[in-house]
Amino acid sequence: MQFDVVIVGGGQGGAQVAVMLRTQKFEGSIAIIGDEPELPYERPPLSKEYFAGEKEFERIQLRPAKYWDEREVTMLL
Repeated sequence: MQFDVVIVGGGQGGAQVAVMLRTQKFEGSIAIIGDEPELPYERPPLSKEYFAGEKEFERIQLRPAKYWDEREVTMLL
């Protein structure tokens, strides 16, 4: 596989780079490489609410899967 932009790190920073690229009308291919099997999600302290059972996992995801699909951002998790 080959991409125009490869973002290493599936955390909040990497997700924001992809969001900003699309917001700025970048039309090339984008991939985010992450070490975890999940889509980018809020890291501590907010993820602590998930582990405490106070939030559903979907509520700590930065964007739903549909968002990434619609913007053609490939997730290599």
